[in-house]
Amino acid sequence: MPDFQKSTQTHYLGKHGRKTIYVGNVDSEFLAYHGHPQGSYVAAILVDAILQFASSHRVVALNAFFFKPSVPGPCVVELEELKTSDRGYCVTQAVLKQLRTPAPLTTIAEYDPALYIAKLHTVITTTKKEGGYTYIGIDNQPSAPAFDSMKASPIHIMRGGDKVLAMYENLDYSNTGEVLNAFEWPSGESIDAKSLVCFGDISSVPKPLARNEDIIHMPRLTLQFEISFREPPTKPVKRVLAKVIMSDIIGSNLDADGWLFDQDGYLLATARHHITFADDKIPKKSNL
Repeated sequence: MPDFQKSTQTHYLGKHGRKTIYVGNVDSEFLAYHGHPQGSYVAAILVDAILQFASSHRVVALNAFFFKPSVPGPCVVELEELKTSDRGYCVTQAVLKQLRTPAPLTTIAEYDPALYIAKLHTVITTTKKEGGYTYIGIDNQPSAPAFDSMKASPIHIMRGGDKVLAMYENLDYSNTGEVLNAFEWPSGESIDAKSLVCFGDISSVPKPLARNEDIIHMPRLTLQFEISFREPPTKPVKRVLAKVIMSDIIGSNLDADGWLFDQDGYLLATARHHITFADDKIPKKSNL
């Protein structure tokens, strides 16, 4: 059975000029979708490298740009520090790359960046700062979904399915584009920043979209994905409750906003997605 922590694990290889190089592996079984791994799972691999690179920091924000779909197999993570501030923040560029035919990289001397294709480009902000000024007086935050109103979600479209991710859903409000989900790791392990990145770009499909035969058969590709983290709670997070609000599809593109809460209703992170539908991949209808 694929394990999330092992499936996102990276290892330090060395320095290449200004870049710090880590190596990892894109799991062929973990949340594969339309023949390619889930984009937010791949982004979690980059976060693993960042958390080693800045080991005393926590992740504040991640902006991901998907250049090409990743494929199962070995990968390289290039990290380049862009800016460090006196306030304790660090901005790092993290890029996941693969050879045209993925193969392991065992020594830094063998690394030739020209041979590698950039699949995922991210800018990740981290901080070692704790606490800070807080003001609570604007009451416009969505409330956490109720887990009791959810049922198990069929995630057979992902190769790993419920063996690697326990997913629940409530589609009662989805006619207005609002989808409610919950996520847990079947192993019972605690949910960390890597997990939130992975969950942040997964959701059920609203009923108006699910009823459309063309939409259901079109691959959905995330162009850009943003997630902003709150300070982590003191209690371990065992379940994430997610609310996602989607828009209409205009020009093959769809925007979605998401809020991720822990099991006690504490807001862990907010997310925003820019998704495109591959309308050129709609199966041709028979003339018979």
